[in-house]
Amino acid sequence: MMLLRGKFLIATLAFLCAAGTVYCVQPKHRATPSGKRIVNRIAATVNGRPVTSAEVRARLDPYLRELLMLYPDRGPRFIAELVKAKGAVLRELIDRELMLSEFENRGAMIPETVIDEELNRRILYQFNGRRDLLLQALRASGMSLSDFRESLRKETTAAAMRSSRYDRAIPPTPDEIRAEYNATKSDYRDISRDTITYDKIFIPAVSQDPNSTPEQQLALAQEICNRIKSGELSFEDAARTYSADAHAQDGGAWPPVARADLAVAFANIAFSLPIGQLTGPLLDPAGFTIVRVKGKRLAPPPPLSKVKNAVDDAVRRKQSEKRYREWVDRLREKAIVRTFI
Repeated sequence: MMLLRGKFLIATLAFLCAAGTVYCVQPKHRATPSGKRIVNRIAATVNGRPVTSAEVRARLDPYLRELLMLYPDRGPRFIAELVKAKGAVLRELIDRELMLSEFENRGAMIPETVIDEELNRRILYQFNGRRDLLLQALRASGMSLSDFRESLRKETTAAAMRSSRYDRAIPPTPDEIRAEYNATKSDYRDISRDTITYDKIFIPAVSQDPNSTPEQQLALAQEICNRIKSGELSFEDAARTYSADAHAQDGGAWPPVARADLAVAFANIAFSLPIGQLTGPLLDPAGFTIVRVKGKRLAPPPPLSKVKNAVDDAVRRKQSEKRYREWVDRLREKAIVRTFI
């Protein structure tokens, strides 16, 4: 869904298409819900092992959805952040193949239950616990569920290989485990149980004025946001005057909403905002949103006893990060790595 036109949109589309406009041998074709066929080309090779463009698109999807919402004008910041995210994703996938190439003869086996657990974790944290949204994203990227599971298998195998080489070298102390848990325990909660309260102003992309354009509506939303920030206009008055939201006459005040009932990208942005901070305009499927978070109620974290192994692993990874990066850099120097996007 692209509401806006112009040079930045064209640049964005060209950039996104670049993930598929690369050399490949015997490309796979997948049909999207719209009937269009996506070519799954080769994005990179590591000692001859392929990284596909579908893997890049699937891994990039959560970041892209948030960037599309955060930067509705598709301006330079959007392009810069997208380039940054895509580069990071490709580096992670190349690192994965470097490790798999190094240890491919060890015959490491990952149980299906481990793949299932990782799949469920991705669904929870990237898709608000909704499996249908994962499947929708995979279809859009040209990746099947079985392909995605194979990608997860590679990731978990690479993680196990890293663990066997470095993470088990120095057992963390109980104090280190407790400190890590206290610092990160919220990350282990069931986020689908979170709720949030916010004020919202919604400016439709298509107004009742037939001469109005999406660009003009975006400019209006930006002007309203700026006037509220400067103190010239109160949020409540702006909502009653301009908002096409169901709660406009209430000054834009919404009752508590469960995270699971929100669009994933909007939920990720809203829950990351400080209380009272005004943000927007954000792009959604029908227009532009200005939001001010009033309160959050987060699900309780699990006790340390239930996540101790995961916390232990986190401490070990941090302890071994420098040596791990040095090792991967050495593998990269010896490997034949070719990128095509």
